[in-house]
Order: sequence, then C-alpha cells, then structure tokens
Amino acid sequence: MAPKLSVVDTGNQSIDVRPTKAQAAWMKLKYGMFLHFGPNTINKVGWGDGKFPPEKFMFDNLNTDQWAQTAADAGMKYAVLTTKHHDGFCLWPSRYTEYSVKNSKNKKDVVGAFVESFRKKGMKVGFYYSLWDMNFPGYENDKIYAEYMRIQVAELLTSYGEITQIWFDGAWDKDFPTRQWQYNPEWEKNPDSGLKHGERWEWESLYNEIHRLQPSCIVQNNSSSDRLGQVRYFPVDARTAEHFDFIMNEKIIQPVIDPVFTNPKGEKVYLPMEYCTSLSPQWFWTGEQFLLHPSVDTIAGWYNVARKHSANFLLNVGPNDKGVIPDYHVTYLIAAAKKLGI
Repeated sequence: MAPKLSVVDTGNQSIDVRPTKAQAAWMKLKYGMFLHFGPNTINKVGWGDGKFPPEKFMFDNLNTDQWAQTAADAGMKYAVLTTKHHDGFCLWPSRYTEYSVKNSKNKKDVVGAFVESFRKKGMKVGFYYSLWDMNFPGYENDKIYAEYMRIQVAELLTSYGEITQIWFDGAWDKDFPTRQWQYNPEWEKNPDSGLKHGERWEWESLYNEIHRLQPSCIVQNNSSSDRLGQVRYFPVDARTAEHFDFIMNEKIIQPVIDPVFTNPKGEKVYLPMEYCTSLSPQWFWTGEQFLLHPSVDTIAGWYNVARKHSANFLLNVGPNDKGVIPDYHVTYLIAAAKKLGI
C-alpha cells in the first residue's frame, strides 16, 4: 500500500505533505516484531525496580536465531529489542554503566546477538530505549542524566551498524506532574501544573545527536496508551499507538489517523504511525499458568487495521525464561501469516 498523502490548505494553494525518504522506506517494512526481554523475564514481572543483580542475568540456551526465524516465518520485515527498560539494565556491554550484561554470568551481548540473527534473515533492526532509569545514580540530575543518555544512545548507534528506528519510552516520569503515564489535558491549561515538554531530557539535543550519527534512523517517543497516535512533543519522525482497542475512564480511546501535524516552527510535517500491542497480558513474558491468547483472526485483524491506516504494525512477542519464543506464540503467528498471505 502506498503511503497516505494528506493535502494541506496553505491559504493560497493546497500542497501534498509527503513522507521523507527515510519515513517512506520505514513504512514499506509494514510488519515487525517487538521483543521485550531482560531481567524482568527472569523475575516474571512487567516492570522491574533497578535492583536485579547483574550476575544473575543468564540464559544458558538463549536463541536469538529462533526469534529471527519466527519473525521471518510470520512475514515480518523488522524487529525492535528492549536494549534498556525502565529498570536501567543494559542488554549490551555499555562502557558507561556497571548495570549491564558485561557483569552477567556469561557476559553475552544480547543486543549484538539480536542484530546478527535478524540481519541474517534479511530483516531491519531497531532499538527500544527507556528514558526512565530506576538504577542510574544521577538520574534526578537532569544535566548529568541527559548526557548519560546521549552517550549511551551514541554507543548503540555506532556499535551495531544501520539502525532503522529508536523507540523511546517512559518520558512521563519527568514530563508529567504525577510521574505516571496517564495524561491529563487540564495540565496544558494550567501554567503552574508542572507539565514539561522534554526539557528535562534535553530531548532536542538527543534527537539531533541520533540524526547526526544515523540520519535515516526513525525516532519515536511513545505517547502512551491514552493518547494514541498523538505527538508527545517535537522533534520526532513517527508516532506510536499502543494497543488497538483501549478504554480509559469508561471511554474508547480513538487513535489520531491524520499523519499531518504542525511543528513548533509552524511547518506542516508528515508523521507516520506505528501500532503496537502484545500477544501476552504483559509486555514481558511473566509465566502465567494460563492466558487468553489473541486468535489468528485477531492478529490478522490488527495487521489489516494498521494497513488500512497506512501504519506499521509492531507486534510484541516476549521470549521466555529459556531465552526462546514460546511455541504457542509461534503457532499463532505462523497461522496468522498464512491467513494474511504474507
């Protein structure tokens, strides 16, 4: 499906607002695998606390080739891995923190293994990186922490070749007065609310550093489940839409479909969207004794909704505590691909 183009009325004439070359290339990927994996997998929790001992991070049979084979069999064209979740643990041997795989028992570079496995299958790779960090000791010192993020992201972007996208999360922790993910539109009306727009993260500097190192890398900042398809703040290259059918305060949350937005400079820009949702109740595998699994028709329906909106679809599949994607997920994913003919 060709990228959706929106006509913008400039007052004197109408012009097409089109995707950039990098956006168009990313949109052609259509379907990707989201992989939430880390200490939370071992602890069987959705969110960690930054206190997990690095030496206990070990997966004897970690099989990133199985992840990549599953994605290929499912008709996916790219994948995004949680390089650092809210707990702050890094799945690569970062030079800038001790809280990483370099201090794990087998010291395996999970990010490196992920990149190698997916590239062998001809897929593009992306990184999830949490802005929020429960472990870094200087986290509340904004200047120190912003620099820490920039050098870590630069480390990722200069160690693993071409990265197709970076998916940021957790911004609410310093943006919102409540430090919770739920957004209250009344904050915008009250200048004393404490609402921030990325200043504490030095967001613009981070964005510019990413594009200095990899100009074609798509930068996203999760807007959270209650603001589907909206822009948290500029600059950004694409929008997120967490979940397809989300209810908040007894109301259905509808995504913003129109891809044309006005940036702070008054310019009309095209911002494609990426839906994401999970096959499990939590983003990480948590070892439930039972779970209601999305059906083949549901998975195919999600894909079709995304394509109808000219959006990408990033489907989360959390590997288990053996380091592999559970067989039941594989079964559903392959059946959905067959149904879709992809």
